[in-house]
Amino acid sequence: MCNINVRTIQRIEAGEVTPRSYTLKTILKALDCDLEEIHLEEKNKLNFSRADLKTINICAWLGIVFIIIDSFNIFLNITLDFDLDVLESITSIKQLYITTQFVSFILAFTFYLGFYISGKIFKSSLLKATSILMIVVSGLNYFFSGFLFDSNEFIKTTFGVVTLLGYGAVGIPFGIGILKLNTYLSSYATSGIFTIILYATMLTVVLIFMSVFLIVPVMILQLILLYKVKEYLQHT
Repeated sequence: MCNINVRTIQRIEAGEVTPRSYTLKTILKALDCDLEEIHLEEKNKLNFSRADLKTINICAWLGIVFIIIDSFNIFLNITLDFDLDVLESITSIKQLYITTQFVSFILAFTFYLGFYISGKIFKSSLLKATSILMIVVSGLNYFFSGFLFDSNEFIKTTFGVVTLLGYGAVGIPFGIGILKLNTYLSSYATSGIFTIILYATMLTVVLIFMSVFLIVPVMILQLILLYKVKEYLQHT
């Protein structure tokens, strides 16, 4: 009736693939169902409190600050790694660096907390688990970055490689978790694709230069997604 290959329908039913909106509408038309009714049923299944919605809102707003501070953090790391003179007027670079690492961790915690709560509401165990792991990896990175500030280059390089592998190993499934929200958030969940690409470059280590250019745009896409989660829940 819908002129779609039987094997394709079987794969959709088994959850092996996510159908395009056109395919979904075609199937629903053959079944005499309405896409908006399906979305409404999905919304009615969601279970969340006002506290959850308020927390996501706070996490989203603090996410803006996180992106700004972490951008400065990236700039600071590049400056120190390449011995640039742009910070020579600052009397205590170490204190500035450690403070930035601490603030970045606090903001990273709140940012990924928003995704953890989103995973809880949308019943995504993958997003919940990887959000926690992102908090852990970020915490270890920011803590040891400050702790190893005066260490030799070999220790710093080794720590940097381990950190990249950690972010990559956790970030890729985190991106998959975001991508799986497309049932509710449509195209906004495609930020998961860019998240996967970002952390894949970190996992290779040799493509780290690409992640420097990708990280801020990807974080902005993640922030937009968090705002869309808030808006979606507000209209539920």
